[in-house]
Amino acid sequence: MKRTIIMSLLFVLVLLVSAIVHIPASFVVRYMPPVQGLQLGAVSGTLWNGTAANLNWQGQPLGKLNWQFNLMPLLTGKADVAIRLSGVPGLSARGNVGYGLSGAYANNLLFSTSANVVQSFIPYPMPVSLAGQFDLTLRDYLFTKPFCDVLEGNVAWSQGSVTSELGTVDPGLVVADLTCDDGRLSLNGGSKSDALETEFSLLLSPDQRYNMNGWFVPGDALPQSMRGALSFVGQPDEEGRYRLSFSG
Repeated sequence: MKRTIIMSLLFVLVLLVSAIVHIPASFVVRYMPPVQGLQLGAVSGTLWNGTAANLNWQGQPLGKLNWQFNLMPLLTGKADVAIRLSGVPGLSARGNVGYGLSGAYANNLLFSTSANVVQSFIPYPMPVSLAGQFDLTLRDYLFTKPFCDVLEGNVAWSQGSVTSELGTVDPGLVVADLTCDDGRLSLNGGSKSDALETEFSLLLSPDQRYNMNGWFVPGDALPQSMRGALSFVGQPDEEGRYRLSFSG
């Protein structure tokens, strides 16, 4: 009798797991609460392994989204999903995102996009035009409002240029480390090219305030039209560095 009950419970459990695993993704999406700014195209596959043909955020097409749940993390109370974003030229993403007892997280997430895509998300007009490729790597990220609790990653801007009415400048490879300091987002980096050498730090606080400090040294390849405008920045220090500081 006891064995029959155990076998019956195991049979019911297998049926439940099988039913959940094979739930159509389109059925789940149909009953999900809407997320402002997020739009999904045709959804296929299952909840555990599926595809959204078109992903749009704030009106911007991001491409096709594939996802696959990782079953082993479920044993530790985590919903862990391997994602891959593709289909839009110059834009891609892959890595792991999930939700655990401590909140939402990302691991080994790589997001790559062109500079013009980045500029299209900036909500105010810029007096310059950006070119090149941006790569964001999140090796370890734990999200807590408004920014983070744990953050280890970096941002790289390669093959870039900045074009304005004064000319075009090549900053070289720009690399910045991303960290989290008591809920504040910290960005520290720099670059070096024949036209410009820079170093900067940016700190974003939970109250939406920011503090940016840095310096730059003009190189021989800096356009003469830009050199003529350096007087508006101020005077260089004894090392030839023009220092900048902004807060708000």
